[in-house]
Amino acid sequence: MAASAVLLGGGMTATAAAAAPAEASESPISTARACTQNAPRFTSWPGTGVNDPAFWPARGTYATTTTRCNDINLKLDSRREVRTCFKRGTGWNCNGWRWLPANRWDEAATDVLDGTKFFLQFKGTARASGLIDY
Repeated sequence: MAASAVLLGGGMTATAAAAAPAEASESPISTARACTQNAPRFTSWPGTGVNDPAFWPARGTYATTTTRCNDINLKLDSRREVRTCFKRGTGWNCNGWRWLPANRWDEAATDVLDGTKFFLQFKGTARASGLIDY
């Protein structure tokens, strides 16, 4: 989120810089998008009960954090409780549940190392949707 805070706080400067054409000598890394800028939409899978909440990505799979973001960021379509589960050795450990608001960026988990395997759970059986970046 630090990158997005800089972009949001920079206002005109960030917009003007983004509109400038890339120079031929510019490296591919410098043209990568900032965290949460043009973040992809997601829809979780529904849960089947109290012990099986809604989850993202698909059951039995996981996502891996990138160098783009320092946190796992969500902008949910509706307020939900979420927890993040991380790969630890041969198993998974989950953080506690936390409420995330609707229609604004917030962190499902903070200060996550690059290359960390994770999945999200959403309390209840209804699907969760919104934007995600990590």
